[in-house]
Amino acid sequence: MPVKNEDQILAFFKLHKQDFHEKYGVYKIGIFGSYARNEQTEGSDIDIAIEMEPEKKNLHNFLAFKRHLENELGRKVDLGIESALKSEARKLVEKEIVYV
Repeated sequence: MPVKNEDQILAFFKLHKQDFHEKYGVYKIGIFGSYARNEQTEGSDIDIAIEMEPEKKNLHNFLAFKRHLENELGRKVDLGIESALKSEARKLVEKEIVYV
């Protein structure tokens, strides 16, 4: 069943944060975009920014984590590594991101 709001997403993140770190090396996670602003629609994707431990930061783990989130949350996920965002995009994300 697809998540419906920010609270459900954040609750899922809190519940699984340790697992995300152990399996994928994700040590920082937050949502931004329409879900963070409570403006999501039925077709909205979930914008998620993460940071990963250097030893686990690779394409395989990144894509596996994205697939895991999409399967568990029931929505398309737009996943990005926050530190890799261009400065203009990072400024926009920083204004509205909600971290766990």
